[in-house]
Amino acid sequence: MHEFIWNTVVAYLSLFFVLSASLYVYTKDKSFKYYTLYNFTLILYVLSRHEINYRYFINNVLSPFFDHKNAIYFFKFLNWYIQIIFYNFYFIFSIYFLDLDKVIPKITNRIIKLLMTLLLFFTILFVTTFYSENYALFFALFQFLYLPTVLILFIYLLPKALKHSGKHKYFFLTGLIFYIIFALIGFYLTVYHSNNNYGVIIYFLIGILIENFCFVFGLAYKVKLVNEENQKTKAAILFEKQNREIAKLEALIDGEENERKRIAQELHDGLNGDLSAIKYKLSSMEESGLSAIDTENLTKVIKMIDDSCAQVRSISHNLMPSSILDYGLIESIKEYCVKINTSNNFKIEFQIFGDYITLSKKNETIIYRIIQELVTNILKHAKATESLIQFNYREDELFITVEDNGIGFDKNTIYKGIGHKNIKTRIDFLNAQLDVESSSAGTSYTISIDLNKVK
Repeated sequence: MHEFIWNTVVAYLSLFFVLSASLYVYTKDKSFKYYTLYNFTLILYVLSRHEINYRYFINNVLSPFFDHKNAIYFFKFLNWYIQIIFYNFYFIFSIYFLDLDKVIPKITNRIIKLLMTLLLFFTILFVTTFYSENYALFFALFQFLYLPTVLILFIYLLPKALKHSGKHKYFFLTGLIFYIIFALIGFYLTVYHSNNNYGVIIYFLIGILIENFCFVFGLAYKVKLVNEENQKTKAAILFEKQNREIAKLEALIDGEENERKRIAQELHDGLNGDLSAIKYKLSSMEESGLSAIDTENLTKVIKMIDDSCAQVRSISHNLMPSSILDYGLIESIKEYCVKINTSNNFKIEFQIFGDYITLSKKNETIIYRIIQELVTNILKHAKATESLIQFNYREDELFITVEDNGIGFDKNTIYKGIGHKNIKTRIDFLNAQLDVESSSAGTSYTISIDLNKVK
């Protein structure tokens, strides 16, 4: 029965050794590195406490180097020295696992240096006391220096862990407290009841099993917390990236709108004014006694100038539609459709469903530009006779459909044109989605806008 329990514990610890080593390779987290080292030295310690291993080590491994008496002394020294090593590794692992190195880095660095100093001290002490055959000194310093120091450090860090560490601390600290209690019981039995080796080690093993059991739950909870933190970090990075992209798009769109406004102003105040002045000069020539033919030609020229002025005004209005500022998006699109219907051999219809939701003038201008670009493409390339613009408001979403009965096009070529790039820029700024369906029977553009993202 003893053999079964011992082998089960060794197998259990070996499983945790492989688990912690795998976690370290995968995450490169320092806590798993020290937990791997702790499990490795702990396995060595447990194996050394087995009677068969003890005898084999004394009679076969150490016999070429020491006589029987010194071999027993060396094994005793080594047994306590291994405990110092795995306690050190476990303490450092606890610091990193509870994230104390992040919240109180100066303190934890000093504690780690102190533990490594103690390890170096006991390494030197191990060699010197063994060769001087002063086992009592080594054990006394372990009992009255090392163990109290580790317990004091634990008591010192416990409130800081409770204050600063994540919720995984409750699982881990519960296991750690049981581990310390059963380890102290095992230590007491080792000192005062050393004749019952199995009874001594069984308490120590119970503490280890409870600690590992709680560590698993603590690890699972920490992984959950780390994943949540990573998701928050990724979301923050994505949000910042999106904000930068939106800022770039906004600057691009603002620059384009300012340029449109400048050109529209120059057309209206400059070219249109010049055409009006030319018309005035030509009109004054009617009183100069021109022949009937010259008068007729002059009348035609003046009419051409009037037509040019009308075109300039139309271009200027399309570049900077004042109706959006005055009347809003819906009225601007209605006015735009009326102008197209009266100036082309082409019929366009505008429909609206649902309750109209007012957006900022900038966003309404962007939507107007998208529709304007789509309709311009239809007029230039689709060879269509009819088109439909449809607004469909559904709660917090706006679906815009622009359809025509033209010849369609290859969707693979849509991404090459400047017009589409302008549309895509504005679609991206609105955080919207564009879906295109095209065939020989016509083309349909569907724009899906989440109004919560553009208000």
